[in-house]
Amino acid sequence: MASSLQKGIQAAKAGRMQEALDFMKDAIIEEPQNADVWVWIAAIIDDLDKQEIFLKKALEIDPDNIPAQRGLSYLYRRKREEMSVQGDHLSDHTSPISPFPNPQQQMSSVKRSGWSKLDVSDLDNIAGGENDLNKNKVEGGFFNNLPKLSAFESILLVIVVIVFCFIGLLAASALFHFDLPLDFLTGSKPSLSAEPPYPGVFLYEDDIFFDIQQHEGVPKQEGIPTSYEEKPVIVFWQSPADLEKLQMVFETGEVIPFSSRQGKSNAEVIQPLSTLNSGLYCFQQISEALAEGTFYYWCFRVTDLTSQ
Repeated sequence: MASSLQKGIQAAKAGRMQEALDFMKDAIIEEPQNADVWVWIAAIIDDLDKQEIFLKKALEIDPDNIPAQRGLSYLYRRKREEMSVQGDHLSDHTSPISPFPNPQQQMSSVKRSGWSKLDVSDLDNIAGGENDLNKNKVEGGFFNNLPKLSAFESILLVIVVIVFCFIGLLAASALFHFDLPLDFLTGSKPSLSAEPPYPGVFLYEDDIFFDIQQHEGVPKQEGIPTSYEEKPVIVFWQSPADLEKLQMVFETGEVIPFSSRQGKSNAEVIQPLSTLNSGLYCFQQISEALAEGTFYYWCFRVTDLTSQ
């Protein structure tokens, strides 16, 4: 069953102002703590002093009531300017009683008779009753004025936000030296649990650094560490090797592509891009300081445990 407030709203929209006022009087008795009742009465009556009283009453109940704030603001401004134009009234100037004011609505200069100063267009602005008024309180005027975005613009905005967040995370990881969980983008990347024990080249396996000696010319077969991983991890830390001139070579002479990234303490962490077969692998670098050129090697073996 409709409340007296709802009946009063319907009557006012239909132009039955006296009937609307009667319903609003009943609404005061039924809902004296409902700020919307006092706002609607102020919108209907013509007495400026009573309008001020009713709007203040609405703000006592609900200090955030936007229609009441706008209406009271207009009344104060009108008193300051001592406006006395016949037929000038609250709703003509502000629609501040309306939760959704029409910014293009101009001041009405048409003289109207009777105690009510609202016409159908004014009441349509107020339409929606308690639900719209309460909704306006929650959303607030700021959000109502935000531009509406198309679906494409919304998606683009989300992408831009994600990109900026991603860039921020990358910058933070570089600044504070932590690894991001980006395996889903770049594949599994090796990480070091600690920095190498001393400068050199190492095979890193099971959180242990195995020293790889530097060989000048053909590498010796002794003292070469063995890896049991399909993609061994090699660490260069403060070594004389020039990574830009290194190539990884299999014992057959095949060149193996590899990736390089920085780990703890700026150590270069190297890993082949593809799985390795069993055999001898060496990082090869030529020294241009010598006239004939001397090759330096850092070698390790790969052994397939399943074949043993």
